[in-house]
Amino acid sequence: MSAAVGVGFSSTATAEGIASAVRLALARAHAPAASLHASARKRDSQTLAEAARALVLPLVFHDEADLRRRGGDVASHSPRIAALAGVGSLAEAAALAGAGEGSRLIVTKFSRDGVSCAVAIVSES
Repeated sequence: MSAAVGVGFSSTATAEGIASAVRLALARAHAPAASLHASARKRDSQTLAEAARALVLPLVFHDEADLRRRGGDVASHSPRIAALAGVGSLAEAAALAGAGEGSRLIVTKFSRDGVSCAVAIVSES
């Protein structure tokens, strides 16, 4: 079972802070990561690119339409993020979009040091 890790972060987050939060998310998930996922809004973030390199994970970006398609499946709801991006949690929506059709959250969003992470896998049915 490999996991898609969704991440969102503030402008004050560091690469090490992102990497640390992702490692914690994977420890909570008890699953190896296959990829790191984020909103296309973060495409130009050198901090995120540096964290992905440190984690040795491919970095995949999702446009807002893809994230909104998974918006009904998120567990967390931030009014600020909903107003900004149309989903209650960018980290959860990115994880779900990254894991693909039939995926589910196994670690709901948690935040630390300006970084939010969530983990999704494809449901086994």
